Amino acid sequence: MIRKMISVGLSLLAMACAGPLAAQNYPNKSVRIVVPFAPGGSADGTARPLAERLSSLLGQPFVIDNRPGGYGTVGAGQVAKSDPDGYTLLLVPGTHVLTPRLLPNLGYHAINDFSPIATLVFAPYVIIGAKNLPFSNLKDAMHYAREQPGKLSIGNSEVTTRLAGESLAKAAGVAVTHVPYKGGGPIANDVLGGHLAIGVVTPISALGFHREKRVNSLAVTSPKRLSSLPDVPTVAEALGIAEYDSQTWFALAGPANMPRAVVDRLSQAIRQIMQDRDMLERFTNMGLVPAEDTSPDGLARLMKSFSERNGVLIDAAKLKLD
Repeated sequence: MIRKMISVGLSLLAMACAGPLAAQNYPNKSVRIVVPFAPGGSADGTARPLAERLSSLLGQPFVIDNRPGGYGTVGAGQVAKSDPDGYTLLLVPGTHVLTPRLLPNLGYHAINDFSPIATLVFAPYVIIGAKNLPFSNLKDAMHYAREQPGKLSIGNSEVTTRLAGESLAKAAGVAVTHVPYKGGGPIANDVLGGHLAIGVVTPISALGFHREKRVNSLAVTSPKRLSSLPDVPTVAEALGIAEYDSQTWFALAGPANMPRAVVDRLSQAIRQIMQDRDMLERFTNMGLVPAEDTSPDGLARLMKSFSERNGVLIDAAKLKLD
C-alpha cells in the first residue's frame, strides 16, 4: 500500500514538473507556423518577420508552412489535430473565429480547440470615395445614403471588409448596397474610375491614391488614426459618434492543451519582439497596428468578443460562404 502511494506521488510530481521542464527545453527542434493562406498578403507578411525573430531569439528554426484553402479552415483544422507540444502553431486571422457562423461542419471548434498565445497586430481598413460624387467626407456620404436609401454602393472583398461596411451602415442608420469584389485592387480601381461610390480597402491599397489626391479618403475603421494616414479621421470622428471599431487582426495560437509554460515562453518572446523599433516600423509600413496586449489571456478575450460582436452583424446580414 505504501509502495503504491509512493508511486502515485512520484507520478503526480513528474506531472507537476513536466510543464516547467518543457519550457526550459523549448524549443529543442524546429517549430512549424502554419499560415492558412497562400504566400503574400497581410497574414503571410505578418508571420514571416515574426518567424525570423523567434528563430533568432529562441535558437531554433521557426518555419512558415502555407496551407491555403477553405477560407483558412484547412490550415486551422490541421493545427487543431496536431500534438499540443508547441511545435505546430497557427497564424490566426480574425476571420478564424467567424467561420463557424459562415461555414457548416468545420470539424473543430474555433476557440475551444486552440491555445491562445499572443495577439500580434490589428489590420484596419480605409474607406475611400470616388471624386465624381457630391460628397467628399464620410458625414456627407452618410447623409446622401440617408436621403437616397440603397443608392450608395460600398465595395468589399472579404468577410471583414463586408462587416466594416455593415457596421458603418448600422452606425449611421442608413441603407446601402454592398458590392462584392475579388480583391482590394479592383475596388480601388473602380472607385478611382468613378464606377463605385465607396470602397473598403487596406491602407496599402489606399496610400498611393490618397497621396496623389485621386480618391477621397473618408475615414479609417480603427479606433485611432493611423500614423501612415494621419490626416484621415476615424469613422467615430467623421460621424461624431462615441466609438467605432471594425478591423481584423492576426495572432499566434497552438492546439488546445499546450503546456502553459510553453505558451508563456512564446508569449514572452513575442512581447520582447514587438517592442523592437524595426519590427514596429515594418508592421506600420504595411498598414498594420501592433497590439498593445500580447498576453495569452488578452487573445482569449479578443477571440470571444470579436466572435460575439461580429456574429450579430453576420446573422443580421445572413452572410454565408460558398
